Amino acid sequence: MLPVSDRFLAALRHSHALSVVAYLYAPDDLTTPIEVEVVGGQMDANAAARVLRQASLDVALAREDTELRSLLQSMPFGGYCSIERGVRYATGETERVPLGFFRVDSVVWGELVGSATLQLSDRFAQIQDEPLAAPFNPAGMHPSDAIVALVQAVFGSSIAYHIETTPASEPLMAGTVYDQERTQAISDLAQSISAETIFDAEGDFVIRPNYQPHDPVWTIDAGEAGVLVKAETTLDRSSVRNGVSVRGQPDADQPPIYGLATFTDPTSPLRWGGPFGRVVLIAESTAVTTQAQADATARSLLNLRLAMSRTFAVESVPNPALEPEDVISIVFPDGHVEQQAIKETHVGLGTDGALALVTVDKYSGDWAPEALDLLHGEEAAQELALAQVAA
Repeated sequence: MLPVSDRFLAALRHSHALSVVAYLYAPDDLTTPIEVEVVGGQMDANAAARVLRQASLDVALAREDTELRSLLQSMPFGGYCSIERGVRYATGETERVPLGFFRVDSVVWGELVGSATLQLSDRFAQIQDEPLAAPFNPAGMHPSDAIVALVQAVFGSSIAYHIETTPASEPLMAGTVYDQERTQAISDLAQSISAETIFDAEGDFVIRPNYQPHDPVWTIDAGEAGVLVKAETTLDRSSVRNGVSVRGQPDADQPPIYGLATFTDPTSPLRWGGPFGRVVLIAESTAVTTQAQADATARSLLNLRLAMSRTFAVESVPNPALEPEDVISIVFPDGHVEQQAIKETHVGLGTDGALALVTVDKYSGDWAPEALDLLHGEEAAQELALAQVAA
């Protein structure tokens, strides 16, 4: 959760005044913020999406405001927008948190309605738009350092870089060349070290280890002074996998490396080869160069896939400080409590905007080690072939 005061969190549980502000940054001046009046919109964040944050922002546009109209028309050519949402206290003080620093993708304005709508995406959209102009050979680099180099080629020193992995402990790259999509190279490198890459709410680049369970940061509860508005539970097997196969190819002259992680808890219907079947995710990575890497990557991906069998759709009084992968406690009217990790947030920007959350179970990484089986080499290949035949 983004840092906020106890006063802020307490205010959310009672009647309070909304404070939302947005700033535009012209394409030729990304250091001077220009405040605009927000009349509505929504910010969406999805932990499973490559572009983590996207937003639709409605701003006031008076017919006679030719200066703002001219600025808005220039924004899709490299302009950016930042959005903050928070609370205005009775004393007149405000406390807000950043919802994101976004690239402006498009602008639509109504000649008769006095407003304009901006479609926004975080900086990963720019990474997607800039493929590799020449082959990238990270030989001799740690994967984390190679990822930073790929992002710096787009943004240089204009943004901050937060490296939460440990590059010195990572194997050096060798024999891998990327020659097409920059985003695919970043994903491949991150996957090889069980990490994820995002742009945070301030617009800075972050490399961090894959999600690990942690204590709840906020309680969404029913009843007096509660903030729970609605909650629905869904069970869906479409994204669940009880096995993950990772294939690496360190050298074209050497046999590939196979790592197969399977869920083997004999008491669970999700067990490999049980009622659920042998449902495998197959991942290939040229950045995986050792058996240990293949095993760790397969295990990490399996933990993530086992966690997605149950989701909650929750509506509550908005807490704009919540982010994907935060853990929350949900207290239902009957008194039972669920601890859940947030997968998606949807935050309204108007006075009537609610907070909608989609969550995944907190126990995603809590499987006992003995419930995960690792197979290597030919044995893994044979088990994978058996799964494919069963499918």
